[in-house]
Amino acid sequence: MYCKRVWRAGLKTVPFFHAHFFDWSDAMEEQLNNRLYAKMKAEQDEYQAQLLAMPPEEILEHSWEYTAREDILEAAGSGALPEEQAGALLKSPCPLADVVKEYRGQDVDNGHIYGALEDAAKLHMEPPIYRQTAQYAMEHGERDAYFASRKAYADCRRAIEDSISSHFDGMHLDKECLTEVMEKYGSERVSGVLACTIQHKEWDARFSRSNREWAMKADTSHMGKEPYQFLCESHPAILDGFVSMFRREVLEQKRDEKATAPAQHKPQERSDDFEL
Repeated sequence: MYCKRVWRAGLKTVPFFHAHFFDWSDAMEEQLNNRLYAKMKAEQDEYQAQLLAMPPEEILEHSWEYTAREDILEAAGSGALPEEQAGALLKSPCPLADVVKEYRGQDVDNGHIYGALEDAAKLHMEPPIYRQTAQYAMEHGERDAYFASRKAYADCRRAIEDSISSHFDGMHLDKECLTEVMEKYGSERVSGVLACTIQHKEWDARFSRSNREWAMKADTSHMGKEPYQFLCESHPAILDGFVSMFRREVLEQKRDEKATAPAQHKPQERSDDFEL
């Protein structure tokens, strides 16, 4: 039986239960909410330590913010944010401070902590991947979504190049090069940029056979026939190492997620057939 707590208006949490089959999206949502709560809790502990170092009269000046932070932390502990919003807030170095800022800006009479959580999450959310053609977008009034998605792809490409440049010491590529890029843009968008790059440079033998085969299986049609602004210009041999590290990381994440699911409800999963 799976239990989930839902945040309602104010500061009350209401548990509800369902005995349906295991929901994979619920597992990921719960995992992200737990990580977000832990990050906010650490931020609040640090804030509290700073307050305790102040004279009593100065501490009183921060009473509203301290109370607001505690209330927000309790709300975050309810695990009520959707997966996309929880993941977006995790990208922030100070998610609790971001929510406090949004909460402070609300009408005092109508302000809701949950609304502040959502508003703060939106500040860090990347636009969704748009899979239709430019013509379809223009004809259906989705021009903004089309261009926002393409801009995010271009930004992702630049972030990959910058990360490789920052984490390559001349001999080795630090695994940390993946962290910020994947947290900000998500594995699906990063995968699209990497696959699209190799697809347009398939002739380059500096990319491993395994990575070239992986890239050719990827569907990047929504990125356009001439997606040159999305192609990474990092040195192919170093970029190949980044691709291999990325594919390993995605597989490890899938294994970790799979381990959190009850054995009798593990979903069927197609292997990436990863080989070096």
